[in-house]
Order: sequence, then structure tokens, then C-alpha cells
Amino acid sequence: MTPPVILVFDYPGRRSEARVADLRLEEAGYDVRYLMRSPLPRAVSSEDYAAEAMSRITDPDLRVHAILAYCMAAPLGQEAAVSTRCARLLLFDGEPSTPQAIGTEFRSMVESVETAAAPLPPWWKAELLDDRSDTFLKLSEQYLTALVRRNVASDSLWDEDASNEDEIEEATVSLVNTFLDWTAYLVAAYRSDFPAWEGKVTNFLSRSQAIIGSWPGAALTESVRVDSDRTGLLSDESTRRLVLEALEASR
Repeated sequence: MTPPVILVFDYPGRRSEARVADLRLEEAGYDVRYLMRSPLPRAVSSEDYAAEAMSRITDPDLRVHAILAYCMAAPLGQEAAVSTRCARLLLFDGEPSTPQAIGTEFRSMVESVETAAAPLPPWWKAELLDDRSDTFLKLSEQYLTALVRRNVASDSLWDEDASNEDEIEEATVSLVNTFLDWTAYLVAAYRSDFPAWEGKVTNFLSRSQAIIGSWPGAALTESVRVDSDRTGLLSDESTRRLVLEALEASR
């Protein structure tokens, strides 16, 4: 018997929170496909980002049992549910991306290489986030490249010989790409139309996560509160049990 297929949207960067992989759904007999792998998409909308992530699936007639998405990957999971006609979308502290969240994360990236608190760049406008072009990412790349190059070059570990110039450039490109991957993900998640589909959203929530009573576009929304903090939500055995119950109920 072919194991049921599960698609997962879970950003792979460093974080203190547990991951969807910590649910160990493979041990329960599921074929789990983790779609967010390097190189990550740089698409400018949820629809395009999800499509690019899903382009790695080689099975032309794949039947998807469920789609799982963590946090602000929720709109990406919704796009995948629409395109695959999957009726089951399981979210974990699922919430939409917002301009405020993008601004907070952008400042955090800047402050990770600057010694002083930094304001958002002067070109930062909400209209750029709403504009579904690559203008925002291009401006971000220019700004972050100059910022990172300046700070890496001023580090006392570097001197002025040619070999270190190459190392400076390599370090700059690597760090800027990491920043841009994260920025592109947040922006694409924000640029979502939350398309309607005849599916159900089940949102597993940690203790302090706000409830979204009716997920936009979903035919039905269910919120399940778990007695766990956000960091441990996906590694909590109660979450795993509830998720397996939800998956089994829809088989």
C-alpha cells in the first residue's frame, strides 16, 4: 500500500522553535515531503513561491493527503492546497505575514551586523510591500550588500591583502543570500490573496498564540489549543498525538 503523502512548508533557517520534522510523521507511515530546501525560492507572491517550491515534486499525478505549514508559511500551504486540491491544511501557530513583522525581522538582520540600532532604510514604504514586483527585493539586496560589505571589511580579522578581499566578498555574498532568502519568504507570505477552496484549516496553537476564528478562504476552520509554549509546540507529544488523530480521521 502506498503511504499517504504529506507536503510541508517550514522555513529551514536557524530558530529556537521545534520543527515540523520533530513530529516524526514518517514513523507513523506517512510519506513526508519537505518542500523548503536550498536553494529557496525568491518569488514575489505566495502563489509563485508555493509553485516554485512544489516544482521539485517529480510525481505527475501525486495525490496529497494533507499539507502542513508552520507560522507565516500558512499562505504558502494554502496555495499548495488549492493547486493540489487537497482538502486538509494543518497549521502550527499559523498566522499571516504583516508589514510590521517584515520590518521587525529586517531590523533584526541589520542589527545583527551593525553595532548600533538601525532604522529602516529611507526607501522603505508599505506600498513597496504591496507591489507584486521584485523592486522591494532588489532594493533590499542593494542595501544589505553595502551594509554587510562595510561591516565585514571593517572587522579586525581582515587586512587589506588580495586574498582577504576575496574572502570578504565571499563572506558578504553568503550572508546577504541568507538575509534575502528570509526576506523573500516573509514578503511572499505577505503577498497572498488567500484563495478560496473547499478545504479545512486546523490550526494547532501554543498557549499564547492568538486564535484566528475563520481562516480567510477556508471552508472550515478549527483551532486546537496545545498546552505548550511556542518553542516546544512541534516537539510536544500532545501535538503529535493530535496531529496523528487529525490525519487519520481524513484517511
